[in-house]
Amino acid sequence: MSGTPFIPFPQNSSADPKSSAAYHLHHPHHRGPKEPTNLPFLKEDQFTDTILVLEGKKLYINRCILGYASPYFQRLLDSAHKAAIAEKKSKAEVKISNKSYTDFVDLLTYLHPGTGSDVTEKMALRLLPLANEYEIAPLKEKCEKVLIGSLRKTPATPNVSKGSPTFKHRKDNGPELLLKCIKSADAGSSKALLEECVRIFSYQDIPLKDLKASTEISDQVKARIYENRMENTSSKMSKLASELEKERSEKEKLRSQLTDRHVTATKSRMSRITRFGSDPSVEDPSDQIMAQVPPARHHNYHSHRLSNAKGQGQIRDTKPRFI
Repeated sequence: MSGTPFIPFPQNSSADPKSSAAYHLHHPHHRGPKEPTNLPFLKEDQFTDTILVLEGKKLYINRCILGYASPYFQRLLDSAHKAAIAEKKSKAEVKISNKSYTDFVDLLTYLHPGTGSDVTEKMALRLLPLANEYEIAPLKEKCEKVLIGSLRKTPATPNVSKGSPTFKHRKDNGPELLLKCIKSADAGSSKALLEECVRIFSYQDIPLKDLKASTEISDQVKARIYENRMENTSSKMSKLASELEKERSEKEKLRSQLTDRHVTATKSRMSRITRFGSDPSVEDPSDQIMAQVPPARHHNYHSHRLSNAKGQGQIRDTKPRFI
């Protein structure tokens, strides 16, 4: 993935990003507890029939928003409204414990038809466990897609870019993103995201220090990562051993060929010594004799001239005569 800073508000939204809830809640430069005021579920209106209470704060919704999206909330809100009717209340109030108010703002921002917000990387990390717990299948798939895409674009090895990250959630911080994704996948029972995280963790360059120290990741997931890395290492070692064996075989073959050539050359030299009784560096006597014989064309040419000269009396016979 690239070193471009993470932009936490929806990039495809046609509205002003600074007016969105995501900007005020997640923008790195935003300071203080200021909360969005333009979201439809932050105040009561004519459609409100349910009030969600989280961390002492209230969210005003129509139960259809959560009921249609989540079978879990459909059962919960139906039960809450029956109790409200029995108590002659016009609105049902549901307290949700052990959950973050900010996470529910993100959840409703995605589900509410009046916001049109998309899921960002930072939102997906928090919403994946909620989507799994509350049985919101489309949101779970969306979060998985966003996070897997981020993992495949971000370098997994540390110190890829020069300098310290400008933002806490900068996209080039691969190891941190990988650790957050595997935490989210484990908490959200996401098989697809977990498989991708385990696959990336199998590389030897990925540090395991933070993974070992984390108490938010289950021992089963840690064991699976260690086993996968061991299998990957074993496979690499087997491949390396096979390549070394191949090179050793080629080396032995070359050595055998050189030995055969040396033996053949030695036998040839010994044979020549036996036949001619001389050092093998001395030329073969037959070669010396043949070297003294002039070429056939040269010999015939001079013989022909000599015979012609004798025939014309130009050359006297110099052959000694014996008395």
